[in-house]
Amino acid sequence: MNEGFAGAMTRHLRDKWCAIGKTAQVRRTLAGLLFGFAYLCAAIAVSGYLLQRTAFDPGRTADLADVVLEDPAITSTLSNVIADATSHALGAPDKQAVRDLVAQVAKTPGGAALFADVLHDSHAHLIGEQTEPVQITAQQMVQIVRNEAVGNLPPITLPVPKVAALDVLRRILDLLVPIAAVAAIGLAIVGFSTHPERGVLFRSLGFGLILLAVLVTVLGYLVPRFAVPALSDSAWARVPAQLADDSLSLIIAVDLLLIGGGLALLAGSGMLQRRRRWSSPVSTYRYSEERRWG
Repeated sequence: MNEGFAGAMTRHLRDKWCAIGKTAQVRRTLAGLLFGFAYLCAAIAVSGYLLQRTAFDPGRTADLADVVLEDPAITSTLSNVIADATSHALGAPDKQAVRDLVAQVAKTPGGAALFADVLHDSHAHLIGEQTEPVQITAQQMVQIVRNEAVGNLPPITLPVPKVAALDVLRRILDLLVPIAAVAAIGLAIVGFSTHPERGVLFRSLGFGLILLAVLVTVLGYLVPRFAVPALSDSAWARVPAQLADDSLSLIIAVDLLLIGGGLALLAGSGMLQRRRRWSSPVSTYRYSEERRWG
């Protein structure tokens, strides 16, 4: 009777152990899916925000007018258009003198402030945020060329194209970034509460942060620096590249933070697993099987 009772208890413990194992496996799989979607949403939210900051923020372009005007192609475009429109009124048969004057003004802090609104409108028109043509008024021309003779000239219209691909991407990011941020937080919380093993959880989070650092570099810097200017031959498409270069220090800081956090989580997961192996008791079922075999 004792042997029959012991066998029944052994089978009961074995079945219960298997049921717990299956439940843990299901929870682990579900948590893995949730964290996978959370990583994707976090990558979209963080890198999308950085992409917005460089490629789709005309206000930042105005604030960093001096940085944008460091691009020779942008300064040359402004100088040529202004020289063509004002050289006759200035009585300057040589347009090059006017171009040199405009380029010199653009290099000064005061000149950058004069061009801030023009750069803002040019960037906004490029990405489809502004439909009105980009113009330089007569009063702005007076301040730029330092001569009242151009005060009665009609406004200058800058040939800034609208890049349809940037307009579509801008609209998608405006909708997607906030939704992805909320979804990433929600999925991460549910996944954290569902996963049965903290060591495996920390390891997944560590790899996820390192992957996120890679995506931040690609979408936060490489795309606005190289991909956006390739969409148009216009010099105005180089504005995001200038802003990306200015944000490079921020991108590096974010990457170092993410990579450091990822490595710390990987190290912590290894410590948890070693501690668990040392503290875990020997399985009763395994011990009973070995004892009976002996």
